[in-house]
Amino acid sequence: MSSRRRELTDDQGSPGWLMTYADLMTLLLVFFVLLFSMSNLEKERFADAMQSFKTAFQNAVSGAPDSIIPLETMSPGTPSDINDAIMQSPQESTPAEKNDAEDSAQSEIAAMEWQQLTSDLERAFQLMQMEDAVEIGAPKDGKLSLRVKGAALFNSGSADFNYAMLPMLDALLETLIVNPGYKMEIQGHTDDIPIQTAQFPSNWELSAVRATTVLRYLIDSGINPKRLTATGYGASIPLMPNISPDNRAANRRIEFVLEKRASQP
Repeated sequence: MSSRRRELTDDQGSPGWLMTYADLMTLLLVFFVLLFSMSNLEKERFADAMQSFKTAFQNAVSGAPDSIIPLETMSPGTPSDINDAIMQSPQESTPAEKNDAEDSAQSEIAAMEWQQLTSDLERAFQLMQMEDAVEIGAPKDGKLSLRVKGAALFNSGSADFNYAMLPMLDALLETLIVNPGYKMEIQGHTDDIPIQTAQFPSNWELSAVRATTVLRYLIDSGINPKRLTATGYGASIPLMPNISPDNRAANRRIEFVLEKRASQP
């Protein structure tokens, strides 16, 4: 009797396909709720949400028991929570932000390169005990200036080298060899005391010949001429007013300006 009653109960139960149908309807309801809640999102974020839903739907169709979402678990706050989570997801950087980040990184790299270059030169001049004759400035506007007292490199009124200073030039030569991405401008400067000789009619010629003498030394040592320039400024750019012997001595100088070369196409 009990066996017969069990058979009758089973026959009067819901068909087997009804459970699958109910699961499908539940998932469709979730889909439309999500679609409505995300209707104001950007396409990229909506695509991410749809991909997540697609994965869940595939799991449900495959029969995974954990993928079934009971209808009673859907609360009014659920779509809003999902919407907030998506809105708070990391956003891609704009082109302007990417450019700013790249510029900042390049600036940091350039600053580290200048710092290393300055340290190397300072160390070399200290070993040569030439700190008093050479002054290394701070990098500015993408350039690094080194000032060498004119009397240290050349005798008064002459463009002939003081050979005791050749090690200093060799240090600059080594810097150019090790750092092929840099170029150098050589500047000759004098004080305001006029000079008039058969070789140098004025301070302009004297400063120019001194600068080109250094340039020729570097080229003869193997530096590409395209990386070097030489200019004589005479007394036109004094460091200090020419009102005392000390000031005039400071104005008589050779300056070496290192600068990063433009990238080759």
